[in-house]
Amino acid sequence: MQFVVWIETVIAGKSVAVHRVAAVERNGVNPPAELGLTLEDGKTILNGIEQDIIQTQVDLQSGLCRACMHCQEPQRVKDTRKRRLDTVFGRVTVRCRRFVRCTCRGGKARNLWPLAHWAELGMKRSTPERTYLLAEWGSKLPYRKAAELLQELLPGSNAKLSHTSVRRQTLSVGRLLDQRVTEPEEYDCLEPCRQAVRAGNRLTIAIDGTYVRSDLTNGLYQHYVVAGRVERDGHLGGHFAWVAQRPDDALEFMKAAMRGEGWTERSRVTVLADGADGLADLVSAVSPDTSRSILDWFHISMRRRPIEQMVPKIAAALKQLDVGVSEFILEKMPRVRYQMWNGRWHAAVMRMHEIYRVAKTGLKVESAIDTQRLQRFRRHLFELKEYLRNNWKNLTNYAHAYRHGLRISSALAESGMSHLVNQRMGKRQPMRWSAEGAHQLLQVRCAVLDDRLDAFFRELHPKFRLTPPVERECRV
Repeated sequence: MQFVVWIETVIAGKSVAVHRVAAVERNGVNPPAELGLTLEDGKTILNGIEQDIIQTQVDLQSGLCRACMHCQEPQRVKDTRKRRLDTVFGRVTVRCRRFVRCTCRGGKARNLWPLAHWAELGMKRSTPERTYLLAEWGSKLPYRKAAELLQELLPGSNAKLSHTSVRRQTLSVGRLLDQRVTEPEEYDCLEPCRQAVRAGNRLTIAIDGTYVRSDLTNGLYQHYVVAGRVERDGHLGGHFAWVAQRPDDALEFMKAAMRGEGWTERSRVTVLADGADGLADLVSAVSPDTSRSILDWFHISMRRRPIEQMVPKIAAALKQLDVGVSEFILEKMPRVRYQMWNGRWHAAVMRMHEIYRVAKTGLKVESAIDTQRLQRFRRHLFELKEYLRNNWKNLTNYAHAYRHGLRISSALAESGMSHLVNQRMGKRQPMRWSAEGAHQLLQVRCAVLDDRLDAFFRELHPKFRLTPPVERECRV
């Protein structure tokens, strides 16, 4: 039994051509392995259909371009050239005629090629759909794994998909996303397709930093990455990330991330950070009048937790020398947490100072292990006290903020760092990055996680994924 696939070209309701695409041989009673179409059969059929459709479109475009736009006389055909195009259904080679420009209005004769406008539309050797898929999966998986997955599942099998193609297409999309921020005048067209963003009254920005391995091209072993997430009016917003290289670029990316979530000069901005690296100053530089920085409660608890865990053993060691000192530490230390939580920072710092001073008397214990433990205990207390003093203006009443539904932790930034950086570029990944490659990949990952990569491609190609559905017709 033979099944033949034909494709019919209809223009203005009139059939102009019928082409045979493929033929499939099957027996009357099929074993399970031959039931229906195999994956390779489907790839072959779809690639044949794609070849015929694109060639027909090119022929139609070539016919429209042959007539001179001024005198309407047919222009002389110079030659016929081939052009290769990679689509999601495989590699297609099309033939297109070149013409010699008509000189009815003077000037020198020059060559005209109808396919030259593909480059102007941002399509060089790959269709937008294929570029989108390669960029999406290249940002989610290592380039080699993404290439293997797409090679197995995509219909096109007549050309092997390499990891360099996935990397190239992913970074090219990241470069466009980067230009959207750093070069808005060059990127924006006369009639931009961006949708207006609704203004936000209250923005909460959680920001953090981490490191990724460098490929040593710039002499550095690591690149510093700034990432985080924005919350607008109590609803989670988009991610942002960049490789910190120049202060001016960092300010532009921070401003673009805030504007993308509806920031205006009247918006109230709250920054949640760990107090290190001056990350909160980036937001303050964008919105100096309406921004407020809050020290992350998680990092305070993380510094306080080892102190609380050491209290029972410290009290047991001091009990041999002075029972009063031991009971003082057991009684006072749990109250420090309560005072911090309720915003009584002066009392909390004074109490930690008293515990630090009283614990000094325990250095006279005979056990060397207890002495080392006391030294670590006092060092942790001192570091926590200095940490609070260095970020004194960013402390707040966390209990009051928590009861009113306000964020007090940079869990948004920690989660964003995990999804953006660690899963794809973290320490467990045995790969190294250039500053440019890491930065451009982060732009694509942000767009994918925020589900705005489709909208970005529609800005470049207004009809991207907006074509009408295919009508199914069965003929017996």
